[in-house]
Amino acid sequence: MKPSRPINIPEIAPGTVLRLGKEDWRYGGDSLILQVEQIRPDLSAYYDNQWVWAIGQSLGPRGARLGRVVALVRVAALPGATWSNP
Repeated sequence: MKPSRPINIPEIAPGTVLRLGKEDWRYGGDSLILQVEQIRPDLSAYYDNQWVWAIGQSLGPRGARLGRVVALVRVAALPGATWSNP
């Protein structure tokens, strides 16, 4: 049986803060607090709609801006994702 997969990528408003575990984004190796500037759902087809590029500001635990980040984020970590069992 194939695993569940997202059937939509929810719209995430700019300014939304995502708290991502290290397994919820690639190429970082640690957890990430990301204040979203833009989500790129147009590129998710390259990742079987399982991952989406997110652009935003990395935030420290107390909200301090740590710099701009472009992150490949697991769709399952986004609020509002819906699922299908193929």
